[in-house]
Amino acid sequence: MLGVTGLRLRTPVPVLSFLSPLALLPLLAAAPASAEPESDLRAYEEGVTPATHYAALLSEQPEGAAVVVDEALSGRYDTDRLEADLHSAFGELGVPYHVVASPFPGTGAEWGGEMLPSLHDRLGEEGIYVHIRPESAWIEAEAHGVDLPVDAATSAVAKEPGVDHKTPVDELAEHYAAALVDPGVEERAAREWEHESEPTAWEELLGELDPTSSVGPGNTGFMAGTGAGAVLALGCYAAWRLARRPRSGGPRARVYAGALALVLPLTAAVALLPLSRTLSAPPGGAEVPDPVEEARSEPPYVPSAVRVRRLARELAQAPAPLYVDPLAPVPLEGLAGTAARIADAPVPVRAVVMPMDGTDEFGGDPEVLAHALASVSGEDAVYVVVSGRSHEGSVEVGAFPVGVGIGAHTLWSAVNGVEEPTPARAIEAVLDLVADTETSPEADDAPYFAEEPVYVPATRTQRYFSEGFLPGLLFLGPLAALLLAGAVLGPLALARAIQRQRWRSPSSRSLRALAGRERARLGSLLSSGRAAHVPRSLMPQIEAALMVMDGDPDDLDLVGVVAVSRRVHAVLEAPGAPADGALCAVNPLHGPARGLHGSGVTGGTVAPLCRGCAGLPRKEQEANVLRVRDRGGAWRSYLSLDDRTWVRHRFGARSPGRMVKRLVEETDAL
Repeated sequence: MLGVTGLRLRTPVPVLSFLSPLALLPLLAAAPASAEPESDLRAYEEGVTPATHYAALLSEQPEGAAVVVDEALSGRYDTDRLEADLHSAFGELGVPYHVVASPFPGTGAEWGGEMLPSLHDRLGEEGIYVHIRPESAWIEAEAHGVDLPVDAATSAVAKEPGVDHKTPVDELAEHYAAALVDPGVEERAAREWEHESEPTAWEELLGELDPTSSVGPGNTGFMAGTGAGAVLALGCYAAWRLARRPRSGGPRARVYAGALALVLPLTAAVALLPLSRTLSAPPGGAEVPDPVEEARSEPPYVPSAVRVRRLARELAQAPAPLYVDPLAPVPLEGLAGTAARIADAPVPVRAVVMPMDGTDEFGGDPEVLAHALASVSGEDAVYVVVSGRSHEGSVEVGAFPVGVGIGAHTLWSAVNGVEEPTPARAIEAVLDLVADTETSPEADDAPYFAEEPVYVPATRTQRYFSEGFLPGLLFLGPLAALLLAGAVLGPLALARAIQRQRWRSPSSRSLRALAGRERARLGSLLSSGRAAHVPRSLMPQIEAALMVMDGDPDDLDLVGVVAVSRRVHAVLEAPGAPADGALCAVNPLHGPARGLHGSGVTGGTVAPLCRGCAGLPRKEQEANVLRVRDRGGAWRSYLSLDDRTWVRHRFGARSPGRMVKRLVEETDAL
């Protein structure tokens, strides 16, 4: 059939007023042999407008409820279901409706503008006229004899958040029908266009982790592996730090075992909980093969062969192996002579002139159309496809050999230079090239698209572990742990170092303020009822300390006052503690020692140390020994001032009575 329809035909009704002689060509093809062949071929040059074409199809529908779904949508839609959905959407309006869902006519200048005004002129019926194109959020509509805000609804739907070129036709129709009866549609239409904002960093991150995307499971695995590696590294570091501290009981192996018992389950949780989220999401996105791409791998190369089979029938019934679609937006002059020449070509040639669109079952690719037609018809030939106009005014033409001994690349290279303004001249130019091309039984005419593998992603679990988990676990995780430990422990270590520096080398002012507070504590103690609980052996030390403070104490004297006060209060807080207990040898300001520990700060192998200093390496212990200014103002280790009473008697830990006597004598001498 030569250009009757690119759509699904229904039971015929008397609509001959809409049909051109081109549409009657099948009748002519079936006429007696006495019919003039030339008149049959001249029908190739008699075209119809898109409005005439769709008016004929809409007139076959029930009055006031007409929907036509173009066969070009069969690649991505179930056309019968889509037709029912469109009836459902517009049937709720309560007015006559005439709806065309088709990529044709397009928006290019070659189509001559909008179709709906001419469509109404031909049908002459009241109601709403709608043209919905796939992959377009802008709906063309007109209202005749009904009061519906078609323009406002079009603008409102196009501006509606969540509606874009990816919105399916049936959903777009539902949005539009709802907008037509929305009292606030004028206000919605008056809104400014909302420019699509750039996604936030969080939105981009969620998109990169989408389980249904091609990279989501791998990215999630990479982040989970990084987190697990960081937890494992930090856990091992913490276990090492705990195990190296001196402890009163328990081997280090027990420390490691306890730490690992906590760290390993936590690491497993960090590694596997994101996997459970990844696996729980339903299939979608990149995991669902595109039906159009999936169909390319084997004949007939299209997800729906309805239109291809019709084209094959049209070519078989036509007076020449040429099919001209009634919607083809190209000049048709000269096609009668071209049709005669095609029939006389030295090799079989089949020519098709029809519009194509990226949303049709061929994906807008003429080569797919040619090989699909060859597969369905079973005919070896050179398939010539004229699909429309190029941007430079010439028509787009392609030629694809199937089983005639001509290489696909050889013919493509030759036809690629054809630039003609009409299909007739373009097809004849291809015929000349075909006639000049040598044939070979070894020629490669396989379609290029069939060789392209269909993307089938691996399972989510495979992508989770293979695409990023191990690098994150083994490399980035430990590195992140190192950076995190540095970010957290670095400032802490700096603060501790500053604090140690202040404790190790306190200024005279800070020592005087500290000693003043301890003097006040001692005075308050003596004037309270707690004085009765102070051991008698400590009272002389308290009196000596207060006497020193009343004189002109230097830095070491101030340290001695603090040491005496803290020993006294430590004994009161822990009844039974020895009154002459040793102070921390590293820094007497730390208070009473917690026992003898390995240390060389006093020149021996052990020394009384507080709990904090006992856990330090020996080098750090020696580096943290208290430094004070001597009477000459020089900074010195307090241990080097062994000629002073405080140091010689270890602040009361050795011969406290003699220490008190010497302090009184020194104070009286001043």
